[in-house]
Amino acid sequence: MSKNKNQLARFRRIHELLALRKGTVVKPDEFCRACDISRRTLDNDIAFMRDEFDAPIIWDKKRQGYCYERPFDLAAQVALNMEDVHRLHVAVETLAQFEHLEVFRDLRDTVEKIRKGVSGWVRNTGAAKAIYFEPVQYAGTEYLPSLLRAIEERRKIIFNYQSFLSDEPTACELEPYCIRQHDQRWYVVGHSPQYAYLKPFALDRITSKPELTKHIFDQPNFNPDQYFQHIYGMHTEPIEHAQEVRLLFTPLQARYFVSRPFHPYQLVEERPDGSIVVGFKVCLTIELIRKLASYGNEVIVLAPEQLNTTLRAFFEKGLVGTSR
Repeated sequence: MSKNKNQLARFRRIHELLALRKGTVVKPDEFCRACDISRRTLDNDIAFMRDEFDAPIIWDKKRQGYCYERPFDLAAQVALNMEDVHRLHVAVETLAQFEHLEVFRDLRDTVEKIRKGVSGWVRNTGAAKAIYFEPVQYAGTEYLPSLLRAIEERRKIIFNYQSFLSDEPTACELEPYCIRQHDQRWYVVGHSPQYAYLKPFALDRITSKPELTKHIFDQPNFNPDQYFQHIYGMHTEPIEHAQEVRLLFTPLQARYFVSRPFHPYQLVEERPDGSIVVGFKVCLTIELIRKLASYGNEVIVLAPEQLNTTLRAFFEKGLVGTSR
């Protein structure tokens, strides 16, 4: 039995003894014999039950023993086994990554209460510090409530936007369709008159609070799952630009790719040496080029030739840069 399960069993035994001794007290040595623990462990367990479960355990100085100050139901406080607790620990820590967002403001106290209760069980275990999340880009998330309202009410918004390609912010109009989180950044995607296709705007580059206008746009024929199925990353392009891509992964890299593909794919061929050929329809964006370049010589572009040529030029330009 694990340490945590032993601890939970002791809590239940302590509770049973206290609940049975109505009108009297339980001596410390009785607890120690019943739970097979030292006096120090007993003191720690009782302190824990008081702090984490609000157990009304008091010390009766006159009778030199412990008792409940009022009726108490430990089962109502401890209804989870340790496997449940660790699952909840993961869930709470995951949700906590977004508690800074204004849209989660009303959940912060609730998340903190659950975290406090769960952390009490895992505080002294490896699980307490076993979960680490990569930092998420928080800049611009303060605009999420306004953007979500605009999407719900189908209202056009205006804001200033600082593109990496421009030295000064420019005024933008947008009919927002959805919010997307990608690669530690948040984006709002929609139709802008400045562009002939749906345009993503990174929230961290919006330099003024989005202002909702009185203009109501028509319900868009837009499905995020369908739209982004032909796009890797956030550089959106019309679906007509998507091309059939074929990639050959080396045996080792094939295992990594299959375990966590960067894009929905079809397995075209599985070769005897373990290498695989996969295919998908996608737009040839700079983000796709960079992703394929990150694999180095562990991926070969079989089709289309345009992608092969672009990737080769990408590497050649890098070699020229290193020779300066």
